[in-house]
Amino acid sequence: MSELRLLPMAVRDLDEVLAIEQRAHLAPWTKGQLTDSLTAGNWAYVLRALGVDDAPDTLLGYCVLMPGVDDISLLNIAVDPSYQGQGYAKKMLLVMEDQAIAKNFLKLFLEVRASNAPAIGLYQKMHYQQVGIRKAYYPVHEAPREDALVMMKELVKP
Repeated sequence: MSELRLLPMAVRDLDEVLAIEQRAHLAPWTKGQLTDSLTAGNWAYVLRALGVDDAPDTLLGYCVLMPGVDDISLLNIAVDPSYQGQGYAKKMLLVMEDQAIAKNFLKLFLEVRASNAPAIGLYQKMHYQQVGIRKAYYPVHEAPREDALVMMKELVKP
């Protein structure tokens, strides 16, 4: 197994992040939105592996979270489709939960497409609960907008 590193996202990462964003999401963020996340005080991280597919350094995924007063919101998370299903999203979320707990955040919120069964399954396994629905939240190509499930997890110190 290669060594994994979760590192703060930097401007130099944006082209790679954008490439994954475009492959992983139906309505991808723009480079401007990603740049804004870096300058807005959000938590933005990239997951890199050393030695995957004989590459010296491979970007596997990334996440962006927005801290609030006593809660934090997951704004974006993606794993390169070539590496999905290997537990990388869970690893990123676990680290983010630990960091949030260390900074005394009480809850983590996220939205997920109602049709994204793999992500919903992951969040449920990680003890996120559905707390609401945002009607017509996500854009869809040539179709009505899709609902988002709002999910939340209460963060507790171990």
